[in-house]
Amino acid sequence: MRTFCTFPHTALAILLLAGTTVTNAQEIENRQVVVQAEAEELPTAYGAPPDMSHGRISTLTKSYVLSPFSFELEAGYGGAVFRHGLPSQLFRQEVEMGLPARFTVGVENQVEHFAGETRDRSFTLEARYALADWNKLPLNPAISAEYRFGLSNALPDSGELALLISHDFPHLIEWAMNIFVDQDFGGRQSTSAGFAQSVEVPVLLPEEKLEVGLEMQYRSGGETAGPEGTTKGLAIGPTLAWRPTKKARFDLSPLIGCSDHTPAVQVFAVFSLSFGGPAAGDAETPASARGH
Repeated sequence: MRTFCTFPHTALAILLLAGTTVTNAQEIENRQVVVQAEAEELPTAYGAPPDMSHGRISTLTKSYVLSPFSFELEAGYGGAVFRHGLPSQLFRQEVEMGLPARFTVGVENQVEHFAGETRDRSFTLEARYALADWNKLPLNPAISAEYRFGLSNALPDSGELALLISHDFPHLIEWAMNIFVDQDFGGRQSTSAGFAQSVEVPVLLPEEKLEVGLEMQYRSGGETAGPEGTTKGLAIGPTLAWRPTKKARFDLSPLIGCSDHTPAVQVFAVFSLSFGGPAAGDAETPASARGH
């Protein structure tokens, strides 16, 4: 009799154990599906973090390349207040497209407003190439080349070559530097060089909706704003990136000039929209998940 009495209890225990195991397996599978679905909404280029696949990490600093067949639309503003002379304002529109084999191509148009007059300033063709997939080479180098067509009588055609390096450090710190050389092809035949550098860290997680950091730019000369102003010298200041949606981003950087040749204050703002993205399975895990 004892054997027949304990059999139902044993069967019940086995059923409860099996039910618990199935439930746990379903919960784990559901969590994996949720994480994967969230990750697929964030674009990635060749294994790079989402922000490094965005094309730029701040108003002045670009990083790496876009994912194949993805598009980036940007509307930018640059205002400069000089110590001597009238202020200058630049408005630009840029379109970039990612190509296979770690290439990115784009076009840009600049419009200048100075002394009450508005005119087309330049039209630019640009291309970038990353030397390897993300984290295969130190600092993830990429080469950038631009050719600018001067659309005003005072602005000659010019070209620029740049080395783009970037890296994501522990604790979600992102850093990028652009080292560039400009060459005018007009009567002056002048050459200038410089760098732009940015570092950012997210302060609002998940999804990195808000990032803050520091940005700086140095130019040895060559870039002009209006007939009298130049941006020669060092400018430095805070930078902020706000992502209202996964496809939209707004960057703002007010910079303070550190020399008499640099504008007293420069304000840069960029609003960008992303379209397209990687194929399924090529998405990057959100930073909030990577941090854990």
